[in-house]
This record gives sequence, C-alpha cells and structure tokens, in this order.
Amino acid sequence: MSQDKAILREFVERIEGVAQTHYELEIEGSNRKKTLVVQVEFDLDPNSSDYSRAKIDAVEDAFATIIREENSDVVSKLRILGRPQQATTTDTDSAAGRGASSRVGAATGKGAPVNFQSPSN
Repeated sequence: MSQDKAILREFVERIEGVAQTHYELEIEGSNRKKTLVVQVEFDLDPNSSDYSRAKIDAVEDAFATIIREENSDVVSKLRILGRPQQATTTDTDSAAGRGASSRVGAATGKGAPVNFQSPSN
C-alpha cells in the first residue's frame, strides 16, 4: 500500500542526498507549529569530506519555493538532520590499544567513564 505525501515532502525527497522526510508538530496551548524534517545521507559537518553545501542549498531552495507557492498547509520551519554517525569497531579497538582505559576519566564507546580514580600527586 502506498502512502500519499504532501507536495512539499515529495518535492524535497527528489533531491539527491535526501533519505527521507517527515513532519513534526510543536503544540503550545492553541498554537501549532509544523516543521518539515529532512534526513540527508551526508554529513553536515563542513570539515567532513562527505559534506555538501550544494545539496543543503537545494533542500532550502525547494522548501522556500513550495512554501511560496503552496498556501494550503503552512509549514513554519525546516530542520535538516545529517546522516547518523556510527561507531566502528576499529575506532573502539584503536582507542583501547592506545591505553584509553588507563587514563583518568577516559570514556568507553558508550560515553561512560572507565576510571574514577584521582591522579596521584
């Protein structure tokens, strides 16, 4: 069964690098704000080799174009989410190999402290 999508979502999902879209509603009392959330397949860190300013601009331009032309369903914000970063076993193994667990306050791959001992003076 296919699900119909709003024109805005269909238009944005045609852009290269866009993985998926969805809406979020923010409700405060009787006020509602609708946000278009766009999940992209690339990194949003400008220092990353996988960053693409041109693709971000294309998403912003598509959003602005549809909002100008389509008045029926007001969307007040655009939120772009980058590709989730996944920890690799190589990263964890190399950190452990450098003695990460022996450092004071070192963290495991899950962000929990490994060693609570104070350094001796």
